[in-house]
Amino acid sequence: MTKMRTLLALIILTVCAGNATALDNLYVVQVGDGAAALNTSAAALTIKEFNAANGSPTGSISLPTAVSGANQPITVRGSATSEGFLALSTDGNYLTLGGYGAAPGTPTVAESDSSVVSRVIGRVTVSSSAVDTSTALTDAYTGIASNAASFRSVVSTDGNSFWTSGTRGFGAPSGSDGVRYATFGSTTSTTVETFPSGPSNTRVVNIFNGQLYVSAASSPLFGVATVGTGLPTTAGQSATVLPGFPTATGPSPYDYWFKDANTLYVADDRTTASGGGIQKWLFDGSSWGLAYTLNSGTAGARGLDGRVVGTDAVLYATTADTLTKLITITDTGLSATPTTLATAPANTAFRGVVLVPGSAGVTGDYNGNGVVDAADYVAWRNNPGNFGGDPAGYNIWRSHFGNTSGSGSGLGSSSVAVPEPASALLALLGCGILSTRRRAA
Repeated sequence: MTKMRTLLALIILTVCAGNATALDNLYVVQVGDGAAALNTSAAALTIKEFNAANGSPTGSISLPTAVSGANQPITVRGSATSEGFLALSTDGNYLTLGGYGAAPGTPTVAESDSSVVSRVIGRVTVSSSAVDTSTALTDAYTGIASNAASFRSVVSTDGNSFWTSGTRGFGAPSGSDGVRYATFGSTTSTTVETFPSGPSNTRVVNIFNGQLYVSAASSPLFGVATVGTGLPTTAGQSATVLPGFPTATGPSPYDYWFKDANTLYVADDRTTASGGGIQKWLFDGSSWGLAYTLNSGTAGARGLDGRVVGTDAVLYATTADTLTKLITITDTGLSATPTTLATAPANTAFRGVVLVPGSAGVTGDYNGNGVVDAADYVAWRNNPGNFGGDPAGYNIWRSHFGNTSGSGSGLGSSSVAVPEPASALLALLGCGILSTRRRAA
């Protein structure tokens, strides 16, 4: 009994003391260096960091523009609005994106054969900002003269397994397009999904609750689709549009974010007048329906991420303006309005955006307060799909319980025994009691 009381007391201290929050960062892909107008040639990439609360700059990560050891250059077409999307690995440790193994200024880079100009997967370690571009694919998203290919996005579970999206150039040999799977350091990849007909033209890949998804706006896929079951790594998987999404051309979906299993936000880059913005889709148990579209300004949205605060979705997006913007909007209903956090400098553009809690690198810290504690169990329990799924997310939390980023309670992983779910909930109850007593005093 004494040991149990001691354990419970330590957990309560961890929960109650871990209130000091580290800085929450938005990581945004900036295309171009501002020196010249963006065009179809390869453009340099920088990952800009902003304070999620007020948009103030907090850092910058320059991606390679030349070969250095095993690292390859990574660039995208300056004027290609469908390239440069960013993702956070499901374990929270890596940022991933795709591009071309060519120096800035390389003309018609997307018309190249990938066996000549490799398609490069960029991986950035969040905790250290270390950049690795050694995964250079020679069999993906091949272009041909006058018909550009497009390498658009990369998502990962752990920085070692990658799923990619894009399209080959029209007329290029089949087999290099669609959703693909590759491993860290490899030069070849596998076509995962098979469209019923025509080139496989895919936009943004994501993972939610252990399931692979992709967006598209070309026949036969319009909207967001599942790819196979779970996280497939072999060929022949079907891409199936979520029931209720459009079956004909019109919408222009790019990035998307699941608030939970029944709520999905989709960035549409059409003008606001044409239906663009941030769409909110709700699942009724059998079909998805469009609830409304949040106003992202005069232009639509492309990059998108979000978080849950209380019961509200707080969204972060990049817009489709001529001078692209980084905006935030809290979904309090159709009348919610966006706030601009940052605007891309002249001759540059913002593309993908990812929210990374200030505790990034502290695996299992699901609520971003800098310490892995019982509150993270509750965050996982309420939305397991946002945190690795069930039971994987719980096992991650359990094995890292007590770890900190230096901004939380300061109780290290060796200081506290690992709690089971019941103990975690009791701890939160105890914290609530202590808090009530403090206010009453």
